[in-house]
Formats: sequence, C-alpha cells, structure tokens
Amino acid sequence: MSDVEHRAGAGGTQPVEAAGPPFAECVLCREPTEYPESHKGVTLCPVCEWQEAQRTACSG
Repeated sequence: MSDVEHRAGAGGTQPVEAAGPPFAECVLCREPTEYPESHKGVTLCPVCEWQEAQRTACSG
C-alpha cells in the first residue's frame, strides 16, 4: 500500500489518519499528539513526552 493506508467503509475509502477525534498539537514541536483537542493541560507528542521524561529522570 501507499504511505497513507486506507480503510474501506460504507462511503468508500477514508485515510486512517482521519479516524478518531481531532488531535491536539504538541506544545513543543506542533506535531499531532495522542490527546484530543479538548484535553486540558500541556499536550506533548510521544517523542517530546519521552524526551521530557528523560530530562526529568536525569536531572537528579
């Protein structure tokens, strides 16, 4: 398949990325996160979340 996989539905095909709620942007890199736009607080993408955890763990 191509870079964007498609799912068959009642109305034809639809990109997998369009499935689910609109996702909030990461506050650091502006990539989509795993959180919906209605999520309160700081939203980080998985990569920035992991990097922040590493910085916190190594800070002593």
